[in-house]
Amino acid sequence: MRLKIIVGGHFNAGKTTFVKTASEIISVSTERRVSNPAERRFKETTTTAMDYGKLNLEGKEVNIFGIPGQERFSFMWETLSRGANGFIFLIDSTTEELWEDTLKQINIMVKDKPYIVCANKQDLPNVRPINYVRAKLNIPSNIPIVPCIATDRDVVAEVLSAVIYLITNENVKEGT
Repeated sequence: MRLKIIVGGHFNAGKTTFVKTASEIISVSTERRVSNPAERRFKETTTTAMDYGKLNLEGKEVNIFGIPGQERFSFMWETLSRGANGFIFLIDSTTEELWEDTLKQINIMVKDKPYIVCANKQDLPNVRPINYVRAKLNIPSNIPIVPCIATDRDVVAEVLSAVIYLITNENVKEGT
């Protein structure tokens, strides 16, 4: 079985790192220098097209696409999400400043496909608890919110396994 999973989230949420950590091949990245001074205070580079990685997990070929987080790249969100089996949306759980951007992606891209929200950067100080994240973003109780450290291969594999489980159960319910 071949799966397409989209990794979304706001600017600086950790999407590129997640894809690189997950991938068994050298990931494709379209990072470029940040031109917006307000964004530069967070980091020096940003994804301008997509990130791509690939791995085999639980007997499935998993193709992972990381999308740009800024709204100016929103024209790509729907295009890249076509044919996706599921979504992982990262937020930087140490700062809430950009969380609303992740909600915009969820509302645009997720139609009837399973998704999870990852509270990333759980290894850093000042993280917000999962319950706080759910309440602040008004995420329904049936949507999993999981802690994440995008630099930890084992944690990333657990996150991918969680979304694969949702995809598999969705396919069972639909009879596919």
